[in-house]
Amino acid sequence: MNSQEKYAMLDQLNLCHRCEKARPAPGRKFCFDCLEKIAEYNAQHYSREKAHEYQTRRRELYQEKKAAGICVRCSKPATHGIYCYECSIKAKRHNSKISQRRKAERHEAGLVTERRKQNGQCLRCGSQADEDFYCQKCLAQMKQALDKAREKSPFREMERARIEKERCYKGWAHGQ
Repeated sequence: MNSQEKYAMLDQLNLCHRCEKARPAPGRKFCFDCLEKIAEYNAQHYSREKAHEYQTRRRELYQEKKAAGICVRCSKPATHGIYCYECSIKAKRHNSKISQRRKAERHEAGLVTERRKQNGQCLRCGSQADEDFYCQKCLAQMKQALDKAREKSPFREMERARIEKERCYKGWAHGQ
């Protein structure tokens, strides 16, 4: 029995993945006793400084591999951007799964605007809406942006020129 089959069996039997005896904590793979032991071990062996150094070195290696045209995952020659062919397929599959999961989560949660309308919140910032669907601050910002856009609009300038031309023509036609 390989480890994947073993973990699947432990999940099915609802047993801790470490001690394989007790029931796991809600939403976890380990029981409370094993979680405490893991926390104690991590407190004794984990060092923030070493972790920071490790992460810094990993970033350096990533940049070096990227600059050298080597796959950043497996160190084979990079043929598809920063990945080799196999790693690019794996990355695409992984990204596809992540995006599908996030899309499903967003769909379950519903549209943000609909939730905010129901709760009487501003559609832009989420604070309490005073009137309509926007708070006073967002209304002022939108009005200011609209006024600025109207001033700079080429259609507005054309309209102003047309009106000015009509005024000149009317004045000329009436002998003024």
